[in-house]
Amino acid sequence: MEKRAMTLDPTTADFAPEDAGLVEVTARFVVTREDLGLLERILTRNAELREAIPAQSTVDATPVESPKLRILVAGRQIVRPDGTHIRFTRLEFDLLLFLARNPGRVHHRNTLLAAVWDFSSEPRTRTVDVHVRRLRNKLGPEMDLITTVRGVGYRLDHAERIRIITD
Repeated sequence: MEKRAMTLDPTTADFAPEDAGLVEVTARFVVTREDLGLLERILTRNAELREAIPAQSTVDATPVESPKLRILVAGRQIVRPDGTHIRFTRLEFDLLLFLARNPGRVHHRNTLLAAVWDFSSEPRTRTVDVHVRRLRNKLGPEMDLITTVRGVGYRLDHAERIRIITD
């Protein structure tokens, strides 16, 4: 069996403070030509899939004063505009908070599994779908915030209806 070396070189020069959760990493791999061809095919296919993702929804630029759903991060509570509390499980709360902190972008199910459930592999599971359905049921039809992008994942729209309170 051939020994393969892998080194990772994080480039801190490109690190942007506003993207505190992101760090650019440059990697150099030593692989066979056959593996390189396979990797190129996978990356090309992934690029084609990304191009096929529907465009982001456009939000009307006219400001609308609408009630705000409050996410109290420190207390891990969700409060409706009328002041009533909604009981969420830990994972439901984490999923809504992740989507609220990253609104307007389509998040693939595997991305959500990694971010919220800390799954590192790609299991065939409906966990994300079930939790999104539970979120929608608990929020009710008046708080229609989460959009399904068929075949891709989920996106939080109407971010102006949510207020995240960190302390």
